[in-house]
Amino acid sequence: MHIDCLQNPFEETRDVIIVSVPWVDTSFSLMAPAALKPVVEKAGMTCLAVDLNGEINEKIKIHPFKHKIIKFFFDQYCDDDIEPWLIDFFESTARQIVSFNPKFVGLSAFSYVCKNSVRWLSYYIKKLNPDIKIIIGGPGCLQHALTGPSDLAQELISIGLVDYHIRGDGEHALYELLTGNSAYTGINSDYWKELSQEDLHKLPMPDYTDYNFDVYEKRILGLLGSRGCVRQCKFCDYIENWKKFTWRTADDIFEEMVNQNKKYQIRTFKFQDALTNGNLKEFNKLITLLAEYNTANPDNSFSWTGFYIFREITAHSLTEWELLSKSGAIILSVGVENLNEHIRYHMGKKFSNTSLDFHLEQAKKYNIKVVMLNIVGYISEIREDIDFAKKWLLEHTQYKDILKIQWGGTLGIFTNTYLDRHKEELGIKMIGENPQSWVNESINSTPKIRAEWAQELNEFSKYLQYDIAENLDNHYLLESIVNDKNK
Repeated sequence: MHIDCLQNPFEETRDVIIVSVPWVDTSFSLMAPAALKPVVEKAGMTCLAVDLNGEINEKIKIHPFKHKIIKFFFDQYCDDDIEPWLIDFFESTARQIVSFNPKFVGLSAFSYVCKNSVRWLSYYIKKLNPDIKIIIGGPGCLQHALTGPSDLAQELISIGLVDYHIRGDGEHALYELLTGNSAYTGINSDYWKELSQEDLHKLPMPDYTDYNFDVYEKRILGLLGSRGCVRQCKFCDYIENWKKFTWRTADDIFEEMVNQNKKYQIRTFKFQDALTNGNLKEFNKLITLLAEYNTANPDNSFSWTGFYIFREITAHSLTEWELLSKSGAIILSVGVENLNEHIRYHMGKKFSNTSLDFHLEQAKKYNIKVVMLNIVGYISEIREDIDFAKKWLLEHTQYKDILKIQWGGTLGIFTNTYLDRHKEELGIKMIGENPQSWVNESINSTPKIRAEWAQELNEFSKYLQYDIAENLDNHYLLESIVNDKNK
């Protein structure tokens, strides 16, 4: 199998190869390799940084055994029909990587569904050249959450397939590793050093020179505007990993958008932050800059998408929505989490259903798509709350044209979160290793009941003709729970 993004017809060499490994279900590029390439070059080394996932996604889409291949990435089940394809893919990819004679190979795992690619690709690279040092990183290297140890790293390091695992903000750690300091915090350790406010401002722009944007369904560039979050949701492990909210200035972000547009002629940007509007002062300045730019450049206007939080209505709310429209906002992903106001408040999502209705009204007015992210089966959720959610859906069908709903998986109790630290007093009892494997006996909340609720809400939403965000991760998880007789 020939991998176009790793072609090396002139037998060139690179000190470091960084690839985003499959499988990530996305229609646009993953930015990790592009973000890390300038770090490698700062360390005085040459680098090839490519999004292998983008190219392989295209090959999988047209494969006759597409679903069996995707199942392999989820659970490592290697069906006889796909084994030759998988061996060919991983062997060919490893051979092309090794052809550059690199000193280091970095494998970026965006999701836990990338774990099998890390395992197989590491094996074939080491088989061809055991002297190459393999570095792995990304959320996919961790077991269930963003905190705690990495079982994958421990496994692969112990058998000699991987040399280094970098966790958390990897920009400094990678630089230190490449310049000889393998003892730096965040390298082969459970702890790492967050980037400071000053560090975040000094990060170089991602370098997409090695990317082929023709393989993507959508021409979109990633942007990093902040790290951390301003909210303290009780279920969230992200805030345990990034304890401080840091941000870049509006001027800094806008300058990057202009420069990247000039370099790659791409006009749509996706913020990779946990939220875009954490610092309201800088956010309002940014959307003002974008609104002014779009007005002055109608033939080269910018559009953007990102995570956004709904707040209570203020005197400035109407103005902000008008600016959002003019700034080019096209899709806002919002963690509503639950349609029951009392559950949201307990979670830490403190905005009312009146405010939720207001924001949806404004989104409809300005034709801005809202992806509503939900978690089914909170620790206090009961049958009546599910019925209320169905009633809400029935009464808000006027927003079907701008609303996309993702019911997500059921609530997971992740390590080091508020829910995890207060399990006993909250009546939560873990009955398995999976984060979804918990019960609250006082309200008869079990994994199977919660999974059935999620499927019920999903089907009811489809019946009402809402646009539903299908997520294969959740599909596999919910099916396994519902079909598990022990749950």
